[in-house]
Amino acid sequence: MQDRGRPPVRLLCFHHAGGSPVSFLGWQRALGEAVDVVPVSLPGREVDGASRRYDDMDSLARALEDELGPVLETPYLVYGHSMGALVAYRLALRRARLARRTPERLLVGAYPAPHLPHPLAHGAHLSDEDLSALLLDLSQLPERLTADRQWLNERVRLIRADLRLCGTHCGQRPPDALPCPIDVFTGAADPLVNTEAAHAWAFHSRKECTVHVLPGGHFFPRESKFSFFERLRPIISRVAEVT
Repeated sequence: MQDRGRPPVRLLCFHHAGGSPVSFLGWQRALGEAVDVVPVSLPGREVDGASRRYDDMDSLARALEDELGPVLETPYLVYGHSMGALVAYRLALRRARLARRTPERLLVGAYPAPHLPHPLAHGAHLSDEDLSALLLDLSQLPERLTADRQWLNERVRLIRADLRLCGTHCGQRPPDALPCPIDVFTGAADPLVNTEAAHAWAFHSRKECTVHVLPGGHFFPRESKFSFFERLRPIISRVAEVT
């Protein structure tokens, strides 16, 4: 039964490698009352190490399903950005294989279809200096953050661990196809995901797969907020109308 006063559909959001739920600040205001935005904190992000960090995708998907529990039995969508797209896909895939409720739509951004090799597969083996340079090149972070060496070193540590986690995903071709539609968002200038890799997500759905190319690079939701939310709102509204 729907909670009184609660929007009819939730949007579960999974962040990029080295990131946190802070990535989704402002999304609720931008998307309005038709959806309840739920940023998901991946385990092992606390400074005090209060929760276990998972080192393989199977275990992480299982843990997230347990953590989210009843939320996954009500109408929901999932958005994952970069690594978060792979996490979102693996959660939906686990649900489908167990004949449990899957997302109304799977929304993925800045990640190639999961049966393809990822261009950062080698990233976990880079030196701290090279991995730091890659982070700065992709993210275009403000100088006040990049000047903080302690903050930057922590990001590099997290990214390295997250890239190792992504490396435990073994893509299948032909892949298992999900029973839900997929919307793929990609930045026109993203050096990691080309149009072909974005369209290849079609192999992963038994329904339609729509590719949305937006201005910007790997972090287009931050670079092109207006365009991104303009694409996202009608998708959410259509789902909300039928749930």
